[in-house]
Amino acid sequence: MLPIKQHCNSTMKFKSNVKQCIVSETEAEMTNSEVDYIVKSIGAFGIWQAIICTICMSARAILMWNITSILFLTSTTEFRCLKFEDDEPNVIENSTCYDNCLQYEYYNDAFRLNLIAEFDLICEKAWLASFVQTVLMFGVLIGVALTGWISDRFGRQIAIILSGVISVVFTIASSFALDFWSFTSLRFIVGLGCGGLMATTIVVIMEAVGAEHKEFAGGVSVLGDGVSQSILALCAYYSPTWNIYILSYGILSLFILIPIMFIPETPRWLVANRKIDKAINLMTSIANLNKLNTDTIEDNVIKCIKNIEEKQKEPPKTNFLDLFRTKEIAFTTVHSVIIWTIAGVSYFGINQYVTVLSPNNIYLVVIISGLIQIPATLTGMVFNKWFGRKKSSIVSFISIGVSMSILIFLPDDHWASTVFALVGLIAACILFTVIYVQANELFPTPLRNMGFGASSAGAKIGAMLAPFIVNFHPHWIASMIFAILPFVAAGFCLGLIETKGVKLKDTID
Repeated sequence: MLPIKQHCNSTMKFKSNVKQCIVSETEAEMTNSEVDYIVKSIGAFGIWQAIICTICMSARAILMWNITSILFLTSTTEFRCLKFEDDEPNVIENSTCYDNCLQYEYYNDAFRLNLIAEFDLICEKAWLASFVQTVLMFGVLIGVALTGWISDRFGRQIAIILSGVISVVFTIASSFALDFWSFTSLRFIVGLGCGGLMATTIVVIMEAVGAEHKEFAGGVSVLGDGVSQSILALCAYYSPTWNIYILSYGILSLFILIPIMFIPETPRWLVANRKIDKAINLMTSIANLNKLNTDTIEDNVIKCIKNIEEKQKEPPKTNFLDLFRTKEIAFTTVHSVIIWTIAGVSYFGINQYVTVLSPNNIYLVVIISGLIQIPATLTGMVFNKWFGRKKSSIVSFISIGVSMSILIFLPDDHWASTVFALVGLIAACILFTVIYVQANELFPTPLRNMGFGASSAGAKIGAMLAPFIVNFHPHWIASMIFAILPFVAAGFCLGLIETKGVKLKDTID
């Protein structure tokens, strides 16, 4: 066999093989010298991969709009008793509960009527304002786990389409809810769909691109999150009430759902599940779109199938218990879940905490906190490429911990509080860009979606806890919690292996 560079030089005259030569040199630097059959067949990154990345990035807007909608749905609300049952006090205090008050009036900077005003979520019912988000995130938690299993068992295509339809249909339906518990129930179902989108979009992207593009592709998957949050602020600005607000971004979600309906199955899943003919046909179509040679696709697939069958006689029938089948996988699963849980507390908590610290400029703060996520994501992509997953995640957690530690000693209404909270949010965005890639590299193909689902489920648990932490009084208690947890997570990061440049595994050892 010719050396890689000599082989590339000898075939450089064939235009169709140029990309494969470049890929071969890059993949030779991996710990496993065998070139990925996906890269050999459809290329590391081309027109098809760009389309898939764009669709998946857009799909995340649906889940981000629903998850971050709480910033306006239950924004800081002042209230005042308007009508008393009997004697009216001489002095009526704002935001004070009275046992004999029959009617309150409300004021907030977001809507004429938000959830708190619509359903009187004050006084003894004040906890229900945070409970709404907790129920949504519990739905996301269940959705991630359930869709992860569906995706690994029945395919990525079915999972992502089903998740998109559920998310959009029930988002629109929730805008017509007539009472609090109907709304909360519908939000749980929305969460199921959003969890599915979260679990499948990143996996579809990571299985489509070559190893040298995983840092870029993983970053692209979350690059649109900040833009989505900024668009959400515009929807809120032009919406007089909470239900018009939800309906507006629900209608926008319909346009995103259309391309999701046409997304194909991933070649890697088809091969791992012995769908040989479908895999060859799909990869041939992709190679043609990417303007690559298709002559060797069938040989590549058959060779890969044989390699898999040497290790696994039957297509894997996996379940969540397989995440604990071996000591190595169990160790990885536990560490990854803990890391993601604290990451979820940090990102979702700080994102909401910023609006609490600056309630008088909520539209501007939400737009800024959304837009700063774009350079933060790009920075995370660079960190992934240069420093790897392990070092980048540790540094990100430490940065969050330091910024929130400083916040403990600053007054709520001071400009410096907002600045350091935004610094913590930037670090949390960088962190998610890193661990989104890392979690998909830690698990083999038969367990990848379930492994990612279990990991990101931790983030949902963190997001369920975050609203209650944000509402702790005085606010320095919340800052202290946000400061301590990242340092704990940094310690767990030390236990995971570095996955940068390692070829994705297709079998369970």
